Amino acid sequence: MRKFYILLLATACFTASGFAVTSQTFTWEYYKVQLTVPDDFKVTQNTDEEFEMAGDGMTLLMELFEQNITIDELDEAVKTGAKTLKLEAVDDQHELDVNGLQGYYVEGIVKGNRVMFVGMMDPNSNTNFFISLVFDDEDKTAEADALRILSSVKKLK
Repeated sequence: MRKFYILLLATACFTASGFAVTSQTFTWEYYKVQLTVPDDFKVTQNTDEEFEMAGDGMTLLMELFEQNITIDELDEAVKTGAKTLKLEAVDDQHELDVNGLQGYYVEGIVKGNRVMFVGMMDPNSNTNFFISLVFDDEDKTAEADALRILSSVKKLK
């Protein structure tokens, strides 16, 4: 877990200026969840059930899940979701806390693509959602972008 936080911090420090200049912020209006993505991303779906975007070499999907679970049960919900996605070669998984949202993170491969699959909960509301980020496994720029996207997610009041 410490490795992930160090990587996240290093990625943010070394590339924040470039990402900030060439990024845009979007809000999943129905749930007031905001995130920052590279400027080539376009919203492809924004409903009360899903928020989907695509950029150069990456797709992002946020889906609501209404399971009545606690933060202690979130890891199992994410692992079950990862199995449903047929996530293979899982090389990272851990708890995370991003801008007041609590979550659990699993990273692996599906059909040759890197997948970051995250379950997030707002402890102050009933907003629970999954985030899937999919990109080429060899694309290190996309991996750094995905980590920055995840670190930008926040619930608006």
